[in-house]
Amino acid sequence: MGGVGAERPAGQDYRKIRLDRTTFRGFPAVSWEYTFTLKGVAWHARLLGFDEDGKSYQINTWYQPDVETQALETYDKVKDSFVVL
Repeated sequence: MGGVGAERPAGQDYRKIRLDRTTFRGFPAVSWEYTFTLKGVAWHARLLGFDEDGKSYQINTWYQPDVETQALETYDKVKDSFVVL
């Protein structure tokens, strides 16, 4: 995955939960999940990165742990409806 990099987010207390190779609609992809704090606020993040036709794409979200269920439902809807133009 030449164009998709997993750079550490701005913030403090970064903790990688997972960084896995996967596929997205048949294309090689990476799935990255991590936590961090930003200005004293705890965040949880998920990112799906993939290359298609020489371009790199990322679908990501940051959310506070207390809204995880709603955030992941929305994130899944975004991934399911994502269209490369």
